[in-house]
Amino acid sequence: MLHIDPDDGRVTGTSAGHVPLLCARRDGSHGIRELAGGPVLGVVPETEYGEETFTLDEHSALVLVTDGVVEGPGLTLEAGLERAGTLAGAALHDGLNTEETADRILDAAVAVDHLDDVAVLVIRRT
Repeated sequence: MLHIDPDDGRVTGTSAGHVPLLCARRDGSHGIRELAGGPVLGVVPETEYGEETFTLDEHSALVLVTDGVVEGPGLTLEAGLERAGTLAGAALHDGLNTEETADRILDAAVAVDHLDDVAVLVIRRT
């Protein structure tokens, strides 16, 4: 779950076992951010989830993906996150919009034998 303040780029979030977030920058670089959190919702009653707050810089993007995008029989989570982050950073550097950035990441996921759902959400701060 994320709350994003569009005025100052402040992002507050928590995770229920989700894949880490990717933060792509216009200079082509990227980072991987694993949010504090806990187990999948509803599995452990009365679980408390920690929150984390960070700032999304101007001209950067948050990229949220499902595990089917970044994991597969021949692709570890770490390698998949690195690949998706590299693609997202390059897309921003190339001036692509959010849809084109998501398509670039999805096209790479399709090229790998993925076994799970595939979804990408790109949120840009301009």
